[in-house]
Amino acid sequence: MTNVNQNTPSVTDFGVDYKPATLGIRNYDALLEQTQAVADKYQHLVITETTLPEAKRSRAELRKFRTAIDDKRKEVRLEFTKPYNDFKDRVDGLTTIIDLAIAPIDQGVKDLEERQRQERAEAVRQEIKTITESRGLAPEDIQYDQRWENKSLSSIERTRQIAAAADFVKSQKEKHEADRKAITRYAKALDVDAGGWLGLVDQGVEMTDVMARMDNYAEQQKQKAAAEKQRQEAQAAIDALHQQKVGDQMVDTETGEVVDAGPEKYSYVIEVSATPDEMDALQAFINALQAYMTENGLSWAVK
Repeated sequence: MTNVNQNTPSVTDFGVDYKPATLGIRNYDALLEQTQAVADKYQHLVITETTLPEAKRSRAELRKFRTAIDDKRKEVRLEFTKPYNDFKDRVDGLTTIIDLAIAPIDQGVKDLEERQRQERAEAVRQEIKTITESRGLAPEDIQYDQRWENKSLSSIERTRQIAAAADFVKSQKEKHEADRKAITRYAKALDVDAGGWLGLVDQGVEMTDVMARMDNYAEQQKQKAAAEKQRQEAQAAIDALHQQKVGDQMVDTETGEVVDAGPEKYSYVIEVSATPDEMDALQAFINALQAYMTENGLSWAVK
């Protein structure tokens, strides 16, 4: 391969023939005096309806005078910049030749660097796969860090960072699973459904916070149950004041309506084989049972 540096001209070989030019205005002092005199002539012009036409003519004359001066500047500038424009065209021709030589080299460098980047990216993906699988994780479980593809990052440091990211995710997953199990057990102990509380854990709410909310909920449910029991007992007591048993039915003494006859009753016949002593004992038990049922508003018949 040719060493291009041997044939590259140095900047010191780039000679330029340049003679500094000067620009001046002949009879400048006289022209300045004339210009000032023209300006002073119109300085105190009062604009009225009567002088308006004259004022417009004066403005036109001043503008014409100004334009003539500025047109001269433009004419001089055009002539003055011609040498520079010619010089720039030649320099642009030289730089274009160099640019044409740079373009394929630049593209080759970019193509090679992109291939190297893709190779590093593939190496990173393979290392992520190896490290995550060794911890029972999937590659997508950890967040990809674009800096792992940098050439400046050593392979040892890259491995350390990927392993640290995987270990963090693994510890988070283990903590999450442990929190779910703890919440499930706690819900069972409080006798509440664990579903909604597990949802909070999945949303990232700390386990201690979830448990505190569960305590509040369980206490509220307990208070509601106690209040409902008291209400039912009070209602039963009120209802009992207006109810009376008539035969096998419970009747409301105020309305005369049957409140609740209770479940349908049936008659059963039981045949017993026993000695006289056993029969006496059985009869005594039946008598005692019948007395208890009668006392508690129940009725039956033994034939």
